[in-house]
Amino acid sequence: MKFNARYDGPRAHRTRHRARPAPRDDRAVRSRRRPEFRKGRPTLTRERIARAALEILGEAGPGELTMRAVGARLEVSPRALYNYVADRRDLLKEVVAVCQADRPEPRLDPARWRESLRAYCRDLRAWYRAHPGMLALARAEDLTPFASPEMMRPDDALVGFFLAVGLPPQDAYRAWSITVLQVAGFAEVWDAWHDRPPPGSDPAAWAGVPPYATGPGLPNLERVAAEASPEPPGELFESVVTMLTAGIEAMLPTRTPARTAERP
Repeated sequence: MKFNARYDGPRAHRTRHRARPAPRDDRAVRSRRRPEFRKGRPTLTRERIARAALEILGEAGPGELTMRAVGARLEVSPRALYNYVADRRDLLKEVVAVCQADRPEPRLDPARWRESLRAYCRDLRAWYRAHPGMLALARAEDLTPFASPEMMRPDDALVGFFLAVGLPPQDAYRAWSITVLQVAGFAEVWDAWHDRPPPGSDPAAWAGVPPYATGPGLPNLERVAAEASPEPPGELFESVVTMLTAGIEAMLPTRTPARTAERP
């Protein structure tokens, strides 16, 4: 029987020495983040899905907000979304959370209440304009189950501001409600028409008074159209805040001037 000179024993008894892998650093693994892109497409997350839904809301409204539409926007199948959101209601919950996370923190100073209120109204208007369709969604869907104390902190700060200015609780409630209504209404009606005009319309050419409102029998509108100058949305909004401020100032209780101490 001939043996191979290189034979080193039965295969089962050979011993091979392999370098042991370095111990895994669990902290490094836990802190590893998902890549922003995978195969040329953004990696899915709950927030990314919610922001795609917000885009659809702003462009087409709540009626077009479906899982299929969100999947098409992200270039994935609708089934892929269910790895991150349970259903459409869960998607709406995340949409509300993302929208509220973008809401500006009030920087309100009761000592300079007129200036700080004006600055806050500008920030609030910018927030509504950045999330078009959310007000329409709130009218079409019941979003109250998604509210939380954390989401209401900006409103609580605004109410506290009006109380610190000197308004009694009832008037502080009114001032808070009217402020939100004025800003939200302006963004939903005036800004929305200028930001997303209907096809074929030119907001810059609109004088503010429709052409059909200047005919016979409408002398007041005809006079306004002839004598008043149209204002761009930014200037008109400043007028809205001026009137809002005047109304709040009118609600402030009149303060009795301090009596001058009598000289002995």
